[in-house]
Amino acid sequence: MNNRPSFIKKIIVPNLTVLLFVVVGIWVLSAILILVFLDDWESRGTFGDLFGAVNALFSGMAFAGLLYTIILQKQDINLQREEIIANRLELKKSAKAQQNSEKALKEQVEQMKITSKLNALNTIINFYNLQISNPNNSEEIISKSREKRRKAIKEIDALIDWVGDDDYDGN
Repeated sequence: MNNRPSFIKKIIVPNLTVLLFVVVGIWVLSAILILVFLDDWESRGTFGDLFGAVNALFSGMAFAGLLYTIILQKQDINLQREEIIANRLELKKSAKAQQNSEKALKEQVEQMKITSKLNALNTIINFYNLQISNPNNSEEIISKSREKRRKAIKEIDALIDWVGDDDYDGN
C-alpha cells in the first residue's frame, strides 16, 4: 500500500493523460472528417444518429469504470481495517508488556528496600558485636548491646519470614 502513490504518479497519471489526448484527438478528427465528407447538415445528422449506440457504450464504460473504482476503494478500506485491527492488537500487547514491566519494577524496588533493611540490620549487628567483644566496655554496655543485637536478629528473622511468606503466596 505504501507504493500506491508512486505507482499512481509513474504509471496511471501518464497513461490517463495519453488516453485523454487520444480520445480528444479522435473526436476532433471525426468532426473534421464529417465536415469534409458529408456535404449537407441532414446527412451529417443522420450519420451522427448512427453513433447513438456508441454514446450508450461510452456511458456504460464510464459507469463500469466508476464501479471499478468503488471496488478498489472498498479493497483499500478493507486493508486499512485489517491494519487498524493489527495495530490495536500490537497496542494491547505493548500495554500488557508495559504493565508486566511496571509490576516487575515495583517488585524489584520492594526487594531493594528489603535488601537495604537487611544490610542496615547487619551493620547494626556488627556494631553490637564490636561493642560486646570490646574488653574496655562495661558489663552494662555489653548487656545492652546483647539485648539490642537480639532485637536486630529477631527483626531480621521476621523480615525473612515475611519475605518467605510472600514467595509462597505467589506474589
